[in-house]
Amino acid sequence: MSTPAFYDELRNLRRERLLDAAAELIGEDGWERLTMTRVGERSGIPRQSLYKEVSSKAELGEAVVRRETDRFLTGIDDRIRANHTDLAAGLIAAVRFSLEAGSRNDLLKAVLGAGQGSELLSLLTSRPNAVLAQAIDGVRESARRHLDTLPDEETLETVLDCVVRLTMSNMLQPTVGVKRATTRIATIVNCLLG
Repeated sequence: MSTPAFYDELRNLRRERLLDAAAELIGEDGWERLTMTRVGERSGIPRQSLYKEVSSKAELGEAVVRRETDRFLTGIDDRIRANHTDLAAGLIAAVRFSLEAGSRNDLLKAVLGAGQGSELLSLLTSRPNAVLAQAIDGVRESARRHLDTLPDEETLETVLDCVVRLTMSNMLQPTVGVKRATTRIATIVNCLLG
């Protein structure tokens, strides 16, 4: 193992500890009560080192949201890959995974509980690289990478946009349980793909 790889490993470990601590604290106490001092204490990373990783609370929030989004997209990718012959089945499995994982995710619950004025919630909804756009892009790439056949580009874009928006809506403001929401979205997927 070369020296640079060792230091890269240490930096990655430090960053993961930092993000783990921040996610735990947000899940426990909410975004507004999160401080860099508390993140440093929870992670065991001195504040000076912490600021080498992230320059501000906002940057830390973005990193936490980005990592959580990547985790969801990995799970979605796994479901689409497992259903490589059928776009509808892959999307429905991805919806079910997302809704189930979201219902158990303390970080997501804390972000959503913060309300519309929350800086962290704005990362999910209003920034140019918001989670919605990342999710649509991620699902599109998974579909292109793993599915044997795809509909025409316009149909694919319409289906993905609808499915991702409906799934996120059911995660953000659930009105029915996971099973019922999945069934409703499956009905729409099947209608769109006819």
